[in-house]
Amino acid sequence: MSPHSPRMGNAFTRWVGSVGLKLIGWELKGRMPDAPKFVIIGVPHTSNWDAISASLAMLASGFKYTFLIKQEWFFWPMGPIFRALGGYPVDRSKGSNVVRQLTRIFEENDRICIGFPPEGTRAKVDKYKTGFLRVAYAAKVPVFICAFDGPNKHVVLDKEFPLTGDIDADAKAIKDYVDATWVGVNPERQ
Repeated sequence: MSPHSPRMGNAFTRWVGSVGLKLIGWELKGRMPDAPKFVIIGVPHTSNWDAISASLAMLASGFKYTFLIKQEWFFWPMGPIFRALGGYPVDRSKGSNVVRQLTRIFEENDRICIGFPPEGTRAKVDKYKTGFLRVAYAAKVPVFICAFDGPNKHVVLDKEFPLTGDIDADAKAIKDYVDATWVGVNPERQ
């Protein structure tokens, strides 16, 4: 954790996260960026284990990140559980502006990290969706890579990725880097 990292929890929640990671056989490696606000992407997203291992890793470290869930999932009892874990209900209805919704969250908070799976699915994709980059550019925040090293069962806090100003080029460069560097839980879906 950096001194500027968004934080949550206490000794008990860090213990729960650490025990959970040990039980599923995963480890957390690396360090968060020294930034109070950023977009974090979880890649390659090939399995439901990605969300479980990432959530446990963040609990273990005391790091707070906001993850996106469509607002329809925020019913009793799931809504309060998702909110407590950092979930944010996204309005994806026709005419809603998701980038504006998320930019507003960055504007309203001194320390915040919003997480995205840029594939938008656990299935194999040829290219990443660009929503995470549109949000990063609109909010003027960096993009940080959190990698799922499936063969070694590591959640890796990898690096801040340099952005060029060209959303399509950046999406391709990030995907190329991930494909060349990391192997997910289900490599056939990468």
